[in-house]
Amino acid sequence: MKKKRQANLELLRIICMLMVVTAHLVNHGNMITFAKQGSASYYLVWTLFGISFSCITIYILLSAYFLIDARFSSWKLAKLGGQVFFYAFGITALFWLFGDVEKELKLMVYSVLPISSDFYWFISMYVGMYLFAPLLNRFIRALTKRQLECAMALSFTLVAVWPNIIYFSSALNTAGGVSISWFLTAYLFGAYLKLYYRPDGRFGRKMRLAAGALMLIPLSRFLIEALLQTPLGKISILDDLMWGYSVFYSYDSILVSLAAFLMFIAFLNLHIRPGRAADWIVKTAGAAFGVYLIHDHYYIREMLWTKINGVDWLGKWYLLPACIGVIAAVYTVCTLIEFLRQLLFLPLNNSRRLKGFFDGLDDRLRCLWNGRRIQKGDSDEI
Repeated sequence: MKKKRQANLELLRIICMLMVVTAHLVNHGNMITFAKQGSASYYLVWTLFGISFSCITIYILLSAYFLIDARFSSWKLAKLGGQVFFYAFGITALFWLFGDVEKELKLMVYSVLPISSDFYWFISMYVGMYLFAPLLNRFIRALTKRQLECAMALSFTLVAVWPNIIYFSSALNTAGGVSISWFLTAYLFGAYLKLYYRPDGRFGRKMRLAAGALMLIPLSRFLIEALLQTPLGKISILDDLMWGYSVFYSYDSILVSLAAFLMFIAFLNLHIRPGRAADWIVKTAGAAFGVYLIHDHYYIREMLWTKINGVDWLGKWYLLPACIGVIAAVYTVCTLIEFLRQLLFLPLNNSRRLKGFFDGLDDRLRCLWNGRRIQKGDSDEI
């Protein structure tokens, strides 16, 4: 029986994808580069950029929350791979045939092998996490609550706290959260919340805490900038605080992690009554992944943010309304395109023959996992 999606968490999924589009607008659109330091525009775009960093960890938490109770499915992985290939190769082919773009053979190869080539970095990390999930689930369920908490504390200290405290060193080289180490660390937290956290329904109070934590991210950058303007700024080692976007502007930073965890907990406490609104949320959230695959394709990204040119809005009164309008428009158009793709793929997704093939593959994988011959009706999890 297909599990019913939770509207509260699907709404969070939509919000996270809006954060992704926001981050790409101000970053790929060069708004954070050309905003004049100290101006209102500067503080606005860096705030939008900062709060958007929490989206990756929230997506990992969402995945872990459901995967801890799920069986491995090669069919699910195949459908994801088909969706990624459709957009990676399809958009590349369209631009090669009808667009005036530089035709790099390397990019075409990457689009044919989008997951293994890191065409979309998040997809590559997600698939790695998904493949690790069965082993992680066995590990997590073998631990007591206290042991899992210790594992979480150790992982978080090594992957998040260490790079933030010893900021002038590459430490474990976690690449700012763009690595499997952070995905697996955050997975522990998502699984823990599913196993042991019980919502109390106090969404408003918890959301206020999450909003405060989100604002700490841009505030950290502004405070570091102020610090470097003082005589202390002459201490060379402090310059590394602004490495990249700044020490706390990374997916695995302490502040970003805190904001993501509090956001996730807040939405666990949000109750949305069944009805048309809940159905609309679930339907729209089902297309969120497609929004990412479309608008962040290399060719789309280059064309989209060049034509929009948000730099022209800097210093104007309509900067925030323009950002909101563009974000909503990009999200809406990409969602409609993904709905069309879902209709196109419906016969494949409903194919009993295809699903049967991958179910058989899962049986063979369980046989390998359990070290014995497959038995009819075997229900062991992989």
